[in-house]
Formats: sequence, structure tokens, C-alpha cells
Amino acid sequence: MTVNRITVHADYNKWHRMGSDITLLQLHHHVEFSSHILPACLPEPTTSLAPDSSCWISGWGMVTEDVFLPEPFQLQEAEVGVMENSVCGSFFQPQYPGQPSSSDYTIHEDMLCAGDLVTGKSICR
Repeated sequence: MTVNRITVHADYNKWHRMGSDITLLQLHHHVEFSSHILPACLPEPTTSLAPDSSCWISGWGMVTEDVFLPEPFQLQEAEVGVMENSVCGSFFQPQYPGQPSSSDYTIHEDMLCAGDLVTGKSICR
């Protein structure tokens, strides 16, 4: 499939990649859905997920926090558990408290935290 248009979220900031990290691809041609080709369904902004529920993550980003996905850039996926934002935020403490840095990450209300604390599966692994 070839891509006709790429739409990056208006609030995405490539220098601080923790928020609004979503892009839409418009294809040149119509796609016939099958067991291997399905639409990605997004929840309503007011949807709330229980911390003990699970979800699927996918992407072509980092394999670990230090390793980029190698060629042929196969889409990665994993099933992970949803966690409270406060728990997730504890993993993203500033490197130098009291001295804000552009490399510091913060968890916002519009974010969904998910990962597997046992296997280490997360958005970066």
C-alpha cells in the first residue's frame, strides 16, 4: 500500500515525544478488511479503563530505551496492562529535581499508561 497523506497530531512535539504521539495515514487506495487488515479503533476522549484491564500496543519505534527498531522495520506489538497514571509517573521522575529539563517526561491526564512490570514489555520494549 502506498500512502497519500500523513497527518501528524497538531500538538505533537518531536523534541518532547511523550504526548500526542499519534499519526494518521491516508492510503492511496481503498483497503478490503480481512482477518489480517483491520481498522485501529480509538476510544472516545471520555473513555475510562480500569487499571487491571489489558490493551495492545503497537508501533515501529524503539525496541528498548536505547535501541532503534532494525530493518526491515516490522511492526511490533504487545499485550500490556493498564496502570494508574500515578504509578506510571513514578517511573518518570526528573533526573535533577528542581531543575526542569527538556529531557524530563511528565504524565498528563490525557495519557494512558500501560506496561508489564513482570516481563518489561512497554512502549519501549
